[in-house]
Amino acid sequence: YNHDNTYGSTSDERIKQNITDANSQWADIKALKVRNFKRKDDVRLYGEDNAQVQLGLIAQEAEAVSPGLVKLKNPDKNDIVSDSTFGRLYTSDDSETQGDNPTAVVGEVKVAEQVKQMKYSVLYMKSVKALQEAMARIETLETEVQALKDA
Repeated sequence: YNHDNTYGSTSDERIKQNITDANSQWADIKALKVRNFKRKDDVRLYGEDNAQVQLGLIAQEAEAVSPGLVKLKNPDKNDIVSDSTFGRLYTSDDSETQGDNPTAVVGEVKVAEQVKQMKYSVLYMKSVKALQEAMARIETLETEVQALKDA
């Protein structure tokens, strides 16, 4: 999050090499399913009726279309509360929290599986490319329609 809702990354040509035009993104963008959903942590916090309906992608569905859109991260406590397959929290009964040199702290996350995240910044670039392709198709159709009208 930031104050003015702008973000970016370094994009100077002088720090890049092997610059080529991107391949078509039309099929990927067309195949993605944009979904409405409520986050489980919001439902727990605000209740089913007050949890915000969000718009976005489901990582598993997007990964089937374009694997480069998804990355993995270790779960946090909220993720584990939402789905225990991600892991659990260490307790004082765990061997890792006992002894003179414990390797874990009670309450920390003990990871079993990682959480899938969307690389929305990559999606935005794919979308820009698909938009450019759509614009070119529209312009071609407009030219063809005008030629038919003029004939």
